[in-house]
Amino acid sequence: MSTPTKTVTIDRLAFRGEGVGRVDQKVVFVPYAVPGDVLKIKILEKHKTFDRGEICEILTPSEFRVKARCEYFEKCGGCQWQNIAYEEQTKAKEEIFRQTLIRVAKISEPKILPMIPAANPWNYRQRIQLKVDFSSKPKVGFYAPESHEIVPIEKCDIADSKINETLQALLKKGQIPTRAFEISVFEDGNVHVMPMDHVDRYFSQAHPEQNHQMVQAVLNFVFGRADPVFKMRKNILELYAGSGNFTFPLAEHAGRVIAVEENEKAVKVGELLTEENQISNIEWISGTSEWGTKKVLRKKVPIDTVVLDPPRAGASDVLDLIMVLKPKNIVYVSCDPNTLARDLKELTKRFYRFDYAQPIDMFPQTYHIESVTKLSLA
Repeated sequence: MSTPTKTVTIDRLAFRGEGVGRVDQKVVFVPYAVPGDVLKIKILEKHKTFDRGEICEILTPSEFRVKARCEYFEKCGGCQWQNIAYEEQTKAKEEIFRQTLIRVAKISEPKILPMIPAANPWNYRQRIQLKVDFSSKPKVGFYAPESHEIVPIEKCDIADSKINETLQALLKKGQIPTRAFEISVFEDGNVHVMPMDHVDRYFSQAHPEQNHQMVQAVLNFVFGRADPVFKMRKNILELYAGSGNFTFPLAEHAGRVIAVEENEKAVKVGELLTEENQISNIEWISGTSEWGTKKVLRKKVPIDTVVLDPPRAGASDVLDLIMVLKPKNIVYVSCDPNTLARDLKELTKRFYRFDYAQPIDMFPQTYHIESVTKLSLA
């Protein structure tokens, strides 16, 4: 017996990239749907408060619907929004970010600065990770959506052209690594092919132009328009510091930067760069953010600002210690609005006031949202 179809109008986009509409007064999530689409869908999953469906037919396409550029779109799990006009993508991300802070962080009217779009939403990635399967015919590609099935590819439309040229050369020559590998374009323009177990993501940025925008936002939030003499009095504690993406720009203005990082290799790189550039106001601590903050507390170092850039899971492990430290300001860099909002809820319940946030589109054609948020002691 065939599943009956339903008609739905898509109202908005959800964080994971799906279109959102209502069928029989119940929320339904539809992958690859575009706001404004009128669709005939089939319900695949039924839950208590929502359903999930798939598109059977586009009855009326949205004005924001465009032809996807990539031949692997919908097969490969890398991109979710190639079929949405780029300006609409950035508007959707800004609104998703805003609503997440309202709903999860319980901030009623968050001040959100306009999303910083990418200058070029295509061929921006400076590194891609490829999966390999030699069980039958060799496959090199990305995982399919919500699957470990490998979709073979010959190019990626959001990857740098040098990456695509390298991948095509490897495929043509049959020089395929025997396990998962990464192709990266380094700052010097050279392309590197490395097995995934040799890769350290602390040393290259996926989207350098947008990373520059993010660094500038951090500097603006930390220092604002303060007098240079006042800036040089600031003591900054940086958590989840990597090998210095924010550390070195901060040190150009601050009196002292204490950088805490769990990855020993990243710390060694940071220390080497500090020594090579004869920088005297950076102190590196190798250890977890929790352990590093405890060390700062034991030493009774006065901290003006905490800058943190946690992984997708957020910073719940160190929030209590930050609130014991009680810096005047916190600048929180996030790659996940939901864990950011969860952490902001804890901070604003106690000692801190949400000032404003800057969303940044680091990964066009996907649902991912980067952001920088500033908080102050209430």
